[in-house]
Amino acid sequence: MQKPPSMQESLSAQEPPSMQEPLSAQEPPSAQEPPSAQEPLPAREPPSVQEGLPFRIAFWNVENFFDCINDSTKNDDEFTPFGLRAWGRKKYDAKCIALYKVIAAINAENPLACIGLAEVENSRVLRDLCRGTPLRFLGFDFVHYESADPRGIDVALLYPRELLQVIYSSAIPLLYSGDSVAHSRDILYVKAVAGGSDTFHFFVCHFPSKFGGALQTEIKRYEAGVLLRHSIDTLLARTPSAQIIAMGDFNGDPDEKPLQDGIGYGNDSAPLVNLMLPFVGKQGSHKFREKWSIIDQFIVTKNLPLRGLRGNIFNRSFLLIPDKNYMGQKVFRTFNGPRYLGGYSDHLPVYIDFVKHIDFVKQK
Repeated sequence: MQKPPSMQESLSAQEPPSMQEPLSAQEPPSAQEPPSAQEPLPAREPPSVQEGLPFRIAFWNVENFFDCINDSTKNDDEFTPFGLRAWGRKKYDAKCIALYKVIAAINAENPLACIGLAEVENSRVLRDLCRGTPLRFLGFDFVHYESADPRGIDVALLYPRELLQVIYSSAIPLLYSGDSVAHSRDILYVKAVAGGSDTFHFFVCHFPSKFGGALQTEIKRYEAGVLLRHSIDTLLARTPSAQIIAMGDFNGDPDEKPLQDGIGYGNDSAPLVNLMLPFVGKQGSHKFREKWSIIDQFIVTKNLPLRGLRGNIFNRSFLLIPDKNYMGQKVFRTFNGPRYLGGYSDHLPVYIDFVKHIDFVKQK
């Protein structure tokens, strides 16, 4: 990934971590080839120059996308060959192929301009995904910064260089009240041009979870929402016409008070709209026991072409399996607790389609 050019922005930038060669790791003798390592789907050819097509923006929490190398600075011991999850090379390679298959399927329906990801460990896993799978034939690159999350899980933005040109990026640290040092995941900011014409401002988020209790942790999600809204307001004050798309795992439904109050959407006077509100109580991207929740969302400024623009859940059949305990279906995930299932993720991807004519710029 090339380092984005330096610009005078109000959001502070950090130096992206360098991408190193992946190190080899041994697989424990008990590890077996999981179902997700089947023959990969063929890569979709990029659209030709001047081809008039809609384009797609997606987000996906990819569930613990760790490499199998122990990092002494992170709490990643369980994702090592001799850790609790026996996370060795075969399982890691299968995870890369599984993620590729889903991203390729999302792209096969409409050209994918970018996809935000949550729960990625480092630049190494992103480089392996972009260049060690058939995604390399689509020219995928990524933006990523290391965060202060104790487990080492970050957010990132993947994009094909054919369709998206990154202008600037930065990591926005989340500090809770009373803290002087960040202890959580950053918000990723990326300014980019899609199709050589439209400039977008992307915020990729992974808000604090409800681990420890929903009520006890709601202040953290509220403060994350306040930080996101402050960053959006800063952009709009400087550029009122800025087209802003915030995407992420917000760890709460769109109608939950910490999100609505912190980010400030849901009323006519607000400059933002949550495109996933219509799904509340109906469909979801994540299932806990018997309940589906739509915790993966898109929040956009109202100056986007909202007519016909709606949120979607990528709930294709190969991502779901029967739920024997709570009826219906559930997401085919990689792990269920410590038990390896060999699926894709515990979240379904979400996406929005921009139905308009754009000119794709072909990289030389």
